[in-house]
Amino acid sequence: MKKIILILLLLLNIISCDSENNSETVQNDEDIIKEISIVLNFNRTGKLYTDPVEIEMELKENEVALTGVSPQISAEKGSLSEIKEKGNGIYSAILTPEKTGIYPVTVSYENKSVTRKILVVRELMEGVSQPILVPGMINSEGYEDGITITPDGNYLFIQYGPLYFSGIFLCSEICAEEGWSMYNLKSCEEKDDSKWVFDTIGPYSAPLRPDFPTGAIENGKLTHIDITIDGVANKIALFPTVFYGFKRDENGEFTNPFKVSFNDARGTNGPFGLSFRTREDGITDFTVAWNNYFEDLGDDKPDIYSGTMKLGENTNLGDVAYNGDMFASIKPNVKPVNFPSHDGVQGNPSLYNNENGKITSIWTDDEQVTHDISVYILKSGSYPDGEWEKLVLPSKINTEASESQPYFTGKRLYLNRDTHISYHEYLGISPEDYDKDSSWGDEVTVIKGGDFEVGTIYGMGEPTIANYNGKTYLYFAYVEIRSPGETAGRYDLDLGAAFLEIKE
Repeated sequence: MKKIILILLLLLNIISCDSENNSETVQNDEDIIKEISIVLNFNRTGKLYTDPVEIEMELKENEVALTGVSPQISAEKGSLSEIKEKGNGIYSAILTPEKTGIYPVTVSYENKSVTRKILVVRELMEGVSQPILVPGMINSEGYEDGITITPDGNYLFIQYGPLYFSGIFLCSEICAEEGWSMYNLKSCEEKDDSKWVFDTIGPYSAPLRPDFPTGAIENGKLTHIDITIDGVANKIALFPTVFYGFKRDENGEFTNPFKVSFNDARGTNGPFGLSFRTREDGITDFTVAWNNYFEDLGDDKPDIYSGTMKLGENTNLGDVAYNGDMFASIKPNVKPVNFPSHDGVQGNPSLYNNENGKITSIWTDDEQVTHDISVYILKSGSYPDGEWEKLVLPSKINTEASESQPYFTGKRLYLNRDTHISYHEYLGISPEDYDKDSSWGDEVTVIKGGDFEVGTIYGMGEPTIANYNGKTYLYFAYVEIRSPGETAGRYDLDLGAAFLEIKE
């Protein structure tokens, strides 16, 4: 009897141990963290804004394709079809736009949600992907201009201001008053649309826009410059801006903002048009357009300056001191490129690096007077102190339209022409051929704007090219008609950053 009891106790102990082991196994299964990933791709079905866009959703759990599940999708505008499963973790839906504009789309599954914003434009050329807004910390309230991507696609820069863009170019109209040839800011706040001139919009502190200069902002209002020029202006308009750079993260979003600007408490200096050459030593060469008020290089218009930076870190372009609202001194950390003459306007520079990494030409524009593009070719020495020769581009490039914001790849010249982004193939042999009509192919319009009603896309510009993971991407600025003003004919324009893939 004792022997039977002993055997029973032994069996119970074994069962108990198995039960404990099974319990531990179940507990370990519960401890496994489910990592859900959602990747969105947008496929064009045509080239016009009326053509539907296919939204592909790739769902994975711990890197394994999720099949037979039910993701959810929503869109703020347009009409959406039902989701269909395509297999291997791929699902799709069709969005049909109503007109040009920005179409936010959100896809969710369990606790994971991803939002992307489709940019629907009037027309796209064959061989490019559906444009979307740059994800991450780039696009916010305020305006983003001067979109520039480093050639390797890892860092994106914007010229940012927590401002209404319309206030900059409508200031004289909004604040016009008899007796002042420009404007009277001291009486302007009572006029229609004056909020565009005085109110801030968008962040100007961390985490989105760290260390933005706030010396010209008080209680959310722009204070401008308190100086009167008799018969010309009662106070001088000041719209502070700085450059921010952002680093691409593993999800393809641009985050970790850092500042590239003058050490200027009021943000008065407004350099524009960054262009880059990365080097093997971890230092990056750059050019920028800037008008130094204390160093007249032949006129009071923008000139091209050069400098160096370390990507990902704040860069001080120079130190600015004030006497009241006026400059006392500017000590720049950038220097003029050694052009034979700085007369006229040199803006939005683009550095062309040849296959050996040598800068052999610098492309510039004139957005103020001629609305044409020029190129400076290196004749001897090296960038930036070598000997340069200016060539004015021929009539095939500098047409009767307005050309600006050049970007030369060696094979193509991308540019802004009126409200579009276009390119011309380069057919010449050497830099000395840049000024010949026969050296350039006919215009190819990459992306077309031109709509002008609330919620539509008016124009595109600032083209720059990056090669990332074996693909070629065009990054650019877009202009959206955001809302009407109080006075007929005035509109609030918003600028942001978008991109598309060029499938060459």
